[in-house]
Amino acid sequence: METHVYIHTGLTSRQEMIDEALSGTDVSNVYIYVGDAVREDYLSDRVQTQGATIRTVAGSTHSPTSFATLLTGLYAPHHGVETFTDRLRSDTVGLFDILDIETGFINSIFAFAEREHSEVQDPIFNVLGVDRTSTSLKSISSPFVLIERGPGGHAPYGDFDGGASEYFRARAGADTSTIRSDYARSIDRDVELFERRLDTLADRGLLDDTLVIYTSDHGEMLGENGLLGHNGPMRPELVYVPTAFIHPEIPADKSDTDLMHHVDLLPTVCDLLDRGETYVSEMDGSSMLSDCSNEPRPTFWSNQFLPDSIPLFSGRLAYRGVWDNSGGHVFATPTRSNRLAVLAGKLAKSSKRSYMRRHLTACLRAYLRGDSTYGRPAFSRSDARRILDSAPRNSAESEATTLTEDGRQQLADLGYME
Repeated sequence: METHVYIHTGLTSRQEMIDEALSGTDVSNVYIYVGDAVREDYLSDRVQTQGATIRTVAGSTHSPTSFATLLTGLYAPHHGVETFTDRLRSDTVGLFDILDIETGFINSIFAFAEREHSEVQDPIFNVLGVDRTSTSLKSISSPFVLIERGPGGHAPYGDFDGGASEYFRARAGADTSTIRSDYARSIDRDVELFERRLDTLADRGLLDDTLVIYTSDHGEMLGENGLLGHNGPMRPELVYVPTAFIHPEIPADKSDTDLMHHVDLLPTVCDLLDRGETYVSEMDGSSMLSDCSNEPRPTFWSNQFLPDSIPLFSGRLAYRGVWDNSGGHVFATPTRSNRLAVLAGKLAKSSKRSYMRRHLTACLRAYLRGDSTYGRPAFSRSDARRILDSAPRNSAESEATTLTEDGRQQLADLGYME
């Protein structure tokens, strides 16, 4: 179970940077820290200067879908998880099925929350089909693969005491610069927590034996198009997240031209721990140590906002996008009238409604847009459609799970339910 890392300076491509950085030393453990809602352009220098950093295309702009993608190496249509009421099928092989290695999942998203959540099982455990355990970075036995969901930049932002909905209501009259400053403070606090995890590895004498991966599940809207949070039309600010590979022998470097995708993370871990042949062939992603593609990659998002019982409207928003390092093409699958109905509902009841009303023209423009292009992608819209058609919608069905009242309260504290 040994690999060997050698150092090469002046790296010019993602494949060289990652392959040559990871193809070496005795790495028997992998610790993956997923800061929730950390957009790429807000990555802290304190993280970036510790390892090899690369732009990453998120599997989705919604936590349950992205975490399912990270843990399975499958695109959303292939694992079937869209919302917190979906559960990975029991026959889906993922990170927790890697043999002969202790694995674990820690949910620390409420590390700075005012409300006590420690006695409640978060809905994310049900989505991923894992039981909440007492596993921690201090106690897990080597060799291990441990993934942690940290607070990241998720609302409520900054040092606010209360839930996400309470935050947005309290900031009803705040300008965009205030909200962005609060968000930046959230990132700082999250990095402090992440650095404490690195201290734990150091205290256990495991830094040399552990590859640390810092990433995020999706980005965040901070006023773009008059929108806040991440439950809205797909944009680059929601899709592009950072990934940093950190190890004492990996030099601090950043690729400005290449990218990876969430589906590549698990194949890379399997390859690093000599389990690539067993699992990777069944995944949509590719190992960063071998043939990881730099081609455009898809992102999927769908969520229900209005009751199905409303005549003529499904109440669902759904977007599919394909992205390369320079931009992407996005396709809105619901009708314009359906999108406007969802927007009307948000303007009436969302905790963000005051901000959205003050930026109504921008909000309307965002929800009226159907098929859109962002940046200057090096591929055509028809190419994007072909890529999406190769991963058919709803090709897999998840298992249904029921939200408990405590689970609903947790999601409400994060602003998912209002």
